[in-house]
Amino acid sequence: MATRESSTSRPTWASRRVIIAGAAAVALAAAGAATALVSYHSAADRHAGSARARLAATSCGGPAGAAYVALPGYQAFDAVNTANCDLIQQYNVGDSLVPGTGTQDFNYDSSEEGVALSGDTLYFADTGNDTVAVINAADLNPDNYATPPETLIHVGFNPQGLAVTPGGSQVWVADTGPQTGQPSLGGISVISTASDTVTSTLSLPADPREIAFSPSGATAYVTTGDGLLVIDTATVKVTAVIPGLGNPEDAAVSPDGKTVYVTNTVQGVVDVISAATNRVTGTIKVGQLPWQLVLSSDGSTLYVADGDSNAISVISTKSGTVTDTISDAGDPVSLALTPDGSQLWVGGLTSAIVTVFDTATDSFVGSFNVGFGGANAGDGDEPTGIVLTSTPTPGG
Repeated sequence: MATRESSTSRPTWASRRVIIAGAAAVALAAAGAATALVSYHSAADRHAGSARARLAATSCGGPAGAAYVALPGYQAFDAVNTANCDLIQQYNVGDSLVPGTGTQDFNYDSSEEGVALSGDTLYFADTGNDTVAVINAADLNPDNYATPPETLIHVGFNPQGLAVTPGGSQVWVADTGPQTGQPSLGGISVISTASDTVTSTLSLPADPREIAFSPSGATAYVTTGDGLLVIDTATVKVTAVIPGLGNPEDAAVSPDGKTVYVTNTVQGVVDVISAATNRVTGTIKVGQLPWQLVLSSDGSTLYVADGDSNAISVISTKSGTVTDTISDAGDPVSLALTPDGSQLWVGGLTSAIVTVFDTATDSFVGSFNVGFGGANAGDGDEPTGIVLTSTPTPGG
């Protein structure tokens, strides 16, 4: 997988997109060598690799529960015990069975970039397959990385981000379209969680990236190359476009639904938008290339992953200022808070390390490298999405 190019040759946000999207090409190439990979990727081999390669995580403790980390570079996801940061298993995801292999899944042609969780159900955006994989986390089996059986739902081209509506009845998927100058192939796929089928689609003139919902679920906010789209979820129609946001990547909505926060990757700021007027009311200067962001449950604190600054900006939403900057080497891009809000989990794109911080003090708790590779093996894993739950994973 190619490393990210410098900002002198192209915008850094564009280079990052090439890195992440490139995982799909690697996955497809790996499918051709599936037979050769069978012995290497057995569950026993993976567990053996864990003992040899994982970073010590003795200091990494937290609340009971589980973390599920999407690893598009390895066509898999990690199930981690949040109480001690122990990797329970790395599960294959998004791949169809290879004929003649029985119940084992050795195809390795997926590349899941986004992840969402609703109850016990995991949803993965499988960029390489143009599908969404649906997996019951309660049925995960630490003794078999290819189970349980998953439901694959065909969506649009190159799904990247996805989100579950507040009521849990739908999953909205951002289909970015091919990275070949054809943004007209981008769109939104709406999945019914009751039937696991696509019930609505919306074609878009620009590539959608991430999706956030108002607390009521009546409005969806979608970041695209043209700006932030405001969509009525009842009609699945765009009601407004907010331009001039510097190639926005991620969005978050305040608990009262009045404010939308968007990462402006070009200008290195968070744009603050009034949901009532769909206008920018302020900007907050953060680090370079802000990517994902996450808001505390009470809406008082916003965390922003500043990948090119190797840092996380901690923002007071009341004052609209950065109150702390947490150093985190390895190109932090993915963020998640534990359900009790006590910890912030951060995934490093190029380091393949997840780092855990105490939100009360913004202090380091512990870290571990994802998967069964060595530290700083980012090209082989790339943790692009993290979801956390208070329900322990089987075996945890």
